[in-house]
Amino acid sequence: MGHAIHSILGRTAHQVVSGTRCATDFSEMPSILMEFFLGDPAVLALFARHWRTDAPLPLDMVAERLALDRRAQGCETERQILLAALDQAYHSSSLPLLLPLAADDDDDDDGGGGFDSTRVLHEVHARHGSSVREPPGTSPQGFFGHLVEYGGTYYSYLFDRAIAGKVWHEVFDAGKGGGGAVSRENGERFKGEVLQWGGSRDGWTSLAGVLRDETLKDGGHEAMAAVGRWGVKD
Repeated sequence: MGHAIHSILGRTAHQVVSGTRCATDFSEMPSILMEFFLGDPAVLALFARHWRTDAPLPLDMVAERLALDRRAQGCETERQILLAALDQAYHSSSLPLLLPLAADDDDDDDGGGGFDSTRVLHEVHARHGSSVREPPGTSPQGFFGHLVEYGGTYYSYLFDRAIAGKVWHEVFDAGKGGGGAVSRENGERFKGEVLQWGGSRDGWTSLAGVLRDETLKDGGHEAMAAVGRWGVKD
């Protein structure tokens, strides 16, 4: 839905820079932001009703479901970090130096010394993982197309989750019950500073505009550090 809205509300002069056709660092942010709306009571009240009785969705059920999501958030965040690290490893020109492959390994059927994506995966997990490891003999990377499609930029999912969380809290009042999530004014602010531009304006300029924080406008080290401080929370 977030990707669709990004394109529908695009007002660029050229289609090739509309919607998600922007810098990958920012392309996932509107989509991730939409996830926050689905846990907001004011938003759910607009449509979430029982198909037969027309009774509204009980908010205690929503709270219970969100609590379950947050309980496993640490594991999911670690998973995303490992996928981002794996994506970086696969697309690094220094891969042979970072992750040397033993040519005399009996389990290596690539002729010795060739690229083994499964071995790289297990090496990344061994070096950086702290929870459940992928079982030996498995090759889950073959089922995850984003490792090809993103080509070294899969980190944008976590990066944009941090940005989306900041926008949710600062622009839409984190859905605190005051109607910020369904405010036309807040929606127009997000559309006017982010959605309508797509890739026709620098992403940092759009982010600075919607957050009303000029220190972010030029990007660079300090802006990246700010996103890091925001972190991935809820």
